[in-house]
Amino acid sequence: MNDLYYSLRTKGWTKKEIQRATQILQSTEKPAKIKILDAIIYWFVLFVAIFGNLIISIALVPFLLQFRSVFLYTIIAVLAAVFGFLFDLLIRDIETIQKKHVIIAGLFIPALAIINIYYITSFSNHVSSVLQLGNSHNPISISFIYVIAFISPYFLYKISHKEPIY
Repeated sequence: MNDLYYSLRTKGWTKKEIQRATQILQSTEKPAKIKILDAIIYWFVLFVAIFGNLIISIALVPFLLQFRSVFLYTIIAVLAAVFGFLFDLLIRDIETIQKKHVIIAGLFIPALAIINIYYITSFSNHVSSVLQLGNSHNPISISFIYVIAFISPYFLYKISHKEPIY
């Protein structure tokens, strides 16, 4: 509040105006219980995103064993985009999420998704070779497609609403 006081003072505000402004700002702060609830919701959403990415990765195994090329990439992109949209919506709906939490979620979840998809693709390649299906895929390209589709709803929202991308 001292920074605010000096900033307003240098802009020509009177002491009475500054006191009134700080009283208004302090009265609008959330209670501690609400802040704790916001943190719980944030971590719950993060857990849901981690669990959801794991479920989607496992659900991709039959598709990876059966399909090739454009059809497979389309399935992966649609699943990832839908889940990315849901994740972005959940993160945006948390009212007082701090910038650092957005960055953590924005880096952590896609990184985890890359790892999940990479290992699931490698696993499906192993199963395909054991079953002699002859249907193997490049784990890096599959992971790349998934993550690009997963983060695209976030960027599309930011661009369409002309908001800064952090």
